[in-house]
Amino acid sequence: MKKRILLGIVTILMAAAVTGCQTGKKADESTAKESGENKITVVAATSGVSNPFSYQKDGKLTGYDVEVLRQIFEGLPEYKLDIQLVEFESILNGLDSGRFQIGVNNFSSNAERREKYVFSLPVIENANVFVVRKDDDKLKSLKDLAGYKAVTEVGNSGATLLENYNKENPGAQAEIVYTDENFIKQFEGIESGRYDVRIISRISAEKGIREHGYNNLKIVPFASENSDPGSYILFSKTGDSKLVEAVNRRIKELYEDGTLLKISQEQLLGDYTPQKELIEK
Repeated sequence: MKKRILLGIVTILMAAAVTGCQTGKKADESTAKESGENKITVVAATSGVSNPFSYQKDGKLTGYDVEVLRQIFEGLPEYKLDIQLVEFESILNGLDSGRFQIGVNNFSSNAERREKYVFSLPVIENANVFVVRKDDDKLKSLKDLAGYKAVTEVGNSGATLLENYNKENPGAQAEIVYTDENFIKQFEGIESGRYDVRIISRISAEKGIREHGYNNLKIVPFASENSDPGSYILFSKTGDSKLVEAVNRRIKELYEDGTLLKISQEQLLGDYTPQKELIEK
């Protein structure tokens, strides 16, 4: 009898030990998932100097594009977002080399970029405009650029428009001045007469002129062939198509629940969200 009782006790203890091990294993797996060990890391590149889209405030990276990106990945628990600060031209180079999976920096669309990269749904409506002195009544469209001294940085959409204009008009070119100055310094240069024009997104132009009190500058809207007012998240063409699908799904969700509008009002001081038909396509 005693042997039977002892055998029963041993059996119960062994079963408890096995159950405990299984429970411990499940707990370890749950902890691993919560800690991000099983997540896919997505490296996103941005410049951190393109206020109000990507900039640093009180030592923290923020801006419209940055906050939208964070909200996108808040709803994608299978991914871990790693945002890295690089020079503007290094964003596209990093996408080309596979160093980055995502580029965010108020990227507009043009034919050259569409050939090289995958575009998200638009996250903002932000057409290019001219910034000129108030006494300039001549510049209304790209065809009026002959003889203008245009300032820009290398690789942005304004530079592409200027370069294409010069290629198409060899006898009536604009003078393109490439600079490392930020666009606020460039605006100062236009106001003082060092430059004549900057092609830049409407939001940046409005914010810069308003916040820095450039009373002698104005914004001139223009249209160009195949112009696209949207701003996008860029992906490497050799990257994961599932990531693109997931990001686009989240953009739609953030548009529908009002998050895009909220971030736009906080960061851009107005509603610059895309047209509904562009989000639903």
